[in-house]
Amino acid sequence: MTVISKDYKWAFPLTPRNVTTHLILHHAAASSATPDGIHAYHLSKGWAGIAYHYFVSKKGEVFEGRPENMSGGHTTNWNYCSIGVCFEGDFETEQMPEAQLAAGGELVKDIVSRYPSIVIGRHSEFGQTACPGKNFPFDRIVSAKNSEPQKDAELEDAPSGWAESSCKWAVEKGLFLGSGDKSYRWHEAVTRQELAVILERASRFFVL
Repeated sequence: MTVISKDYKWAFPLTPRNVTTHLILHHAAASSATPDGIHAYHLSKGWAGIAYHYFVSKKGEVFEGRPENMSGGHTTNWNYCSIGVCFEGDFETEQMPEAQLAAGGELVKDIVSRYPSIVIGRHSEFGQTACPGKNFPFDRIVSAKNSEPQKDAELEDAPSGWAESSCKWAVEKGLFLGSGDKSYRWHEAVTRQELAVILERASRFFVL
């Protein structure tokens, strides 16, 4: 996969990102867009510049945006830990061309190869927005993540080494109640409802 480099002029220094847990997919919400146009628009909003790390055109070209190791500006409250990808088009009303879909899938596969535990989601899952649109082919794009041979299910669901002892403690205390097969989904995002349940269970261990 070829990523086309761009030489952006930033309004102010970018902030390094120290952790990468999520990959968030967006659309431009415009039938026609370019990375330079988005950069100019985001500058006009008082931002450092283009908020996304990658831009995928309808022709199937992949352009760089912000450096991948820098924090983006694409998703409120999630920029410190996520990579943002923007797709040209308005997928509330349009259908994605095959060339763009293929390029997006290759980009996702490439990112996942470097961040194997990354969680992929639509922008709408992280805020009150319709982005990336009701016609966005999310399942087809992210299927690239599962194109490699399947790993052992138990190994795939195991917590990362740095969190193993904390996860074991949480299970022992009953903070997480998995399904009958003890699938705790360690590498998936937690919803507000799930977080509320976890906090309520944890409160039992506090001495007031």
